[in-house]
Amino acid sequence: MGEPLIHIAFGCEPTGRPRTARGMIAIGQRAIGGVAIGIMAVGFLAIGFVAAGVFSIGVVAIGLAVACGVNAAGTIAIGVVAAGWKVGGITAIGEKALFSAKH
Repeated sequence: MGEPLIHIAFGCEPTGRPRTARGMIAIGQRAIGGVAIGIMAVGFLAIGFVAAGVFSIGVVAIGLAVACGVNAAGTIAIGVVAAGWKVGGITAIGEKALFSAKH
């Protein structure tokens, strides 16, 4: 399909921009793939400081299904600040609160 199974990319391109890892399993500063791990990660399962995907874990996590992180947004979101349908956290903003410090 044109993408490698595993791609690990760190460092910078000759232009000075950070390299982007792209593959079914992508690991790097920027990672895009099925399983993406990096500072900025986008994929089905994304793990990173800034993560976006179906299932996301990160400081800032945006998940279509589940998001876990300090700031989390998703259908099911768990974090210090969580926004979504089912949420849990210190500040939970959503339809159904799983748990929350605010009553």
